[in-house]
Amino acid sequence: MPRFDTPLHTNDQSIDRVLNTGLPVVLVIWRDSLDGSLDETLRQIAQNDAGRLLVARLDASANPQTAARVAGPLPALITYRDGQEVARAEGVTSATAREHVDFLLGRGPRPQARPAAARAAQGAPAGAPSKPVAVSDESFRRDVLESDLPVLVDLWAPWCGPCHMIAPVVEKLAGEYAGRLKVAKLNVDENPATANAYHVQGIPTLLIFRGGRVVDRIVGAAPEPLLRGKVDAALRSA
Repeated sequence: MPRFDTPLHTNDQSIDRVLNTGLPVVLVIWRDSLDGSLDETLRQIAQNDAGRLLVARLDASANPQTAARVAGPLPALITYRDGQEVARAEGVTSATAREHVDFLLGRGPRPQARPAAARAAQGAPAGAPSKPVAVSDESFRRDVLESDLPVLVDLWAPWCGPCHMIAPVVEKLAGEYAGRLKVAKLNVDENPATANAYHVQGIPTLLIFRGGRVVDRIVGAAPEPLLRGKVDAALRSA
């Protein structure tokens, strides 16, 4: 087997082959760009431990199938041995990457989960909601229009099949973008005034608010890459 002394770039099509090469694997899932310090750490790990493990990188934006394995903040690190997950860290830093590599190779103890540190690495304040929050006609102004953060509002109803289809993606975005984006859900049956005010004629409808104004609208059970792209665009222009 060749010695790989630099991080490999993998994708949805090749990830299973990478995980079953016979070597332990450090998989880093990222989006848009990697922090320079973390990128350099991964290069050092790949070089120093060449022949003992593989370091693989995957861009979540282009590979939603593999990215779906992560529900929390990116970049995330997942370690594998014999194709099976060993441990993971979300919102990973250089320090946590080294800790997980040492554990994978038997050089150190299992790293402790540090959700607060992971969220801080992504700029999420302590207590930032990591799940969608329910809003109503009465709370809409306070929770959405006056929010300091951009808000993704999922307008839905319990009887709506497509609403339930998209719900896991909405919940995943709430966790991943915690501290940068608020995610809210509004039941249109119980809160018709807001739905009427924004001319919602079909559900699910997802509205992205920034500064109290709608900046984007998605109707129907949009695929995750499309919805994520809309959120990313709203955050870039915030």
